[in-house]
Amino acid sequence: MGDFMNVGIDMVKIDRFEKLKDNPTFLNKVFCENEVTYLEKRNFNLATMAGMFAAKEAFLKTLKKGLDSYPLNDIEISHNDDGAPFFMFHSNLAKYNDNILLSISHDGDYAISLVVNNIV
Repeated sequence: MGDFMNVGIDMVKIDRFEKLKDNPTFLNKVFCENEVTYLEKRNFNLATMAGMFAAKEAFLKTLKKGLDSYPLNDIEISHNDDGAPFFMFHSNLAKYNDNILLSISHDGDYAISLVVNNIV
């Protein structure tokens, strides 16, 4: 087989995270330590949190996997100096580093993420 790519997209309602932001069990299950620190600096901005969650789910869709397939906190959303998001993968997912394109946006009530997985 030749090269191919998988695309994943996910959209979430931002207000869904209002109660979740105060739930340490949820935060530690979904976000790694670096992400929690990033969210703390942004006062747990709900749109940011929702966008990061959508990105993780969109990535798993590129693998044709569900939310319980890998620990979500092994999928880290980081940001470059310009603020653009990118993935950093840990544990069994580290093989995907450098092969993923990520876009996150939010407007109004929803956050959306598009992920392109350049699988070779």
